[in-house]
Amino acid sequence: MTLFHPVREGEVTRAIVGSFLRQFEEYVDSDVIIVGGGPSGLIAGRELGRAGLKVLIIERNNYLGGGFWIGGYFMNKLTLRAPAQEILDELGVPYSMASEGLYVTDAPHVCSKLIGATCDAGVKFLSLTLLEDLVVREDNRVAGVVINCSWYGSCYCLWATTYGTHLWRHASLRKASC
Repeated sequence: MTLFHPVREGEVTRAIVGSFLRQFEEYVDSDVIIVGGGPSGLIAGRELGRAGLKVLIIERNNYLGGGFWIGGYFMNKLTLRAPAQEILDELGVPYSMASEGLYVTDAPHVCSKLIGATCDAGVKFLSLTLLEDLVVREDNRVAGVVINCSWYGSCYCLWATTYGTHLWRHASLRKASC
């Protein structure tokens, strides 16, 4: 008895590679490139995507969410201070008040909902992708990033990680010549 529809391995490979390459080509030019797929990058990406911008998030890990998944003290609980609980309300994540202005919730629940909401906003991701360098124009404006020896162009580059901060001395969040 066959459990799944029979598909050849070559078809699987072509589907994955073809879909990835089409997206890669489409996002070579993005409105915004966000470096870091942790909570800050996901929130920024979601908001910018909702505003209609073409957003690409670059993440060096093989997962999104950064340390968000594990919460505080590796106990899978997450605390937020007011008014950040409003984000939980938007995402539909339950929480409880720990004390006035302090809220606690399940970190994996928040992280998974935030990743989903970011995807729903049209944001695309490159995981396992290392930031190599910034593309800086003559007038010191950031025009893109170099990742794993490939160039991506962007009108804006938003730093949402502590990784690669040595490159930040070359740039600030400025509009590039698009």
